[in-house]
Amino acid sequence: MSRVYGDSTPFPHDLDYIHMMRDSVDCAVRLLSAQQSIRAAVERAQSSERSREREVIELNALFERVQAAVAASITEGMDRTVRTAAQIVAGTRSMIDVATSDLDAQVAAENAQVKHIMDKARETVVHAVEHFLERHAPPGSRYGMQVLASAESNAGQVTITTPYDVTATFGVVLPNMHAWARPRRVSDFVPQLEVQMPKESGWLSKRVEMTPTRVERMFISELVIGDHFGVLSLRRGAASGTGYRLRVGLTDSITAAISPLKEDGTPDQGQPLLLSGKDLAAMLALWRSAAESLRDLPGMRRRLVSATFAERPLLELESPRLLAEALIADIAPTVVEISRRSGAPGELVLRRNLGEGRREETYCTHAELVDKIRILPPDLRAVFAQLRLNDGGAIAASLIDAPAPLAGAPESPRLSANPLPPPPPSALAASRPPAMPNSTRPPSVPPPQGSPAAV
Repeated sequence: MSRVYGDSTPFPHDLDYIHMMRDSVDCAVRLLSAQQSIRAAVERAQSSERSREREVIELNALFERVQAAVAASITEGMDRTVRTAAQIVAGTRSMIDVATSDLDAQVAAENAQVKHIMDKARETVVHAVEHFLERHAPPGSRYGMQVLASAESNAGQVTITTPYDVTATFGVVLPNMHAWARPRRVSDFVPQLEVQMPKESGWLSKRVEMTPTRVERMFISELVIGDHFGVLSLRRGAASGTGYRLRVGLTDSITAAISPLKEDGTPDQGQPLLLSGKDLAAMLALWRSAAESLRDLPGMRRRLVSATFAERPLLELESPRLLAEALIADIAPTVVEISRRSGAPGELVLRRNLGEGRREETYCTHAELVDKIRILPPDLRAVFAQLRLNDGGAIAASLIDAPAPLAGAPESPRLSANPLPPPPPSALAASRPPAMPNSTRPPSVPPPQGSPAAV
């Protein structure tokens, strides 16, 4: 591998993990800030509802007292007294109903504001995930790609599935000079291609016969690369006309089946033809050549189209904390190992071999990461405890201050019993240039008034 730990032992991932780690922490902080906003909004709604219930009880009690006060006048009084007492009861009931309606309207307005806050918080979740996955694909992630042709150009999408169950689909910006920026024919990949295709023949008795068919002049109208399958659609026009759809199985044994396409591009309802022999080899060669030409597509992803966590859309996520915990749990073992092998306490160091005896070093201090985390309330800072950051006890203190977990809830991870002591400031200053202040911290949804202040 071209990258090594601080102690010069091989690092298992060929990527800028320090950069990804910083952005992971930033993403998690934004997710937890959104969690704090959602939590405060829910508490605000619950408080408003409880206040309404108390006031309604008091108003109804007031009505009962008024009713009790005039009850004798209604049963024993003279006509005018009875009428007046009845009017008092009716008027009181009417005023109580108006006051109750006012309370209901107040609660409805409060709930609308709460919903707005929660919607904005979930938008923050989407933006945080988009910002992170647009730049990074965590180790173990899987890619899916699609190119769809139109009359004059092609559109692409890239789907990333992370090890912690986030699936995000991005649009792709194809540069004008890119080969897939325009419709492509089969002949761009295979000069001549002939396969046996089923065709109807006969004037009187219709029958299906296998006939040699040339397809090199056909356009590739769709190309899909998935985890375990691939799809290649060939049509007479870039996005029109009849043609064929090839489906490739990418399991232990590679298979391919082909189906006719109708004029509107939908596949024929008949049983797909399973290819074999020369036809299988020829179509797989076309598939591999076309798929290989899309290897640079993931690097062109730019705009989030959709995203889910545990198969739930991010805009419907009730607890962004669960996603933050999954993200931090994914990087924690590697971060702890980098810290252990870095040599200098309180630092995370990786080096990249440049050749000719030269190495490029990338590092990050624990203090830099802790500074990102401090804006959160103590119970949410506890999510980062498994990173084992040596911060002079700030994260450990947040664990002590955090409320006890609910019954049945998973326990928060604990810090190591023996955290590394922080290095003397003078020693750090002598060995490293001072870290620049983090002026590009991503925005987060601020906690509402009255929420716990960040320590």
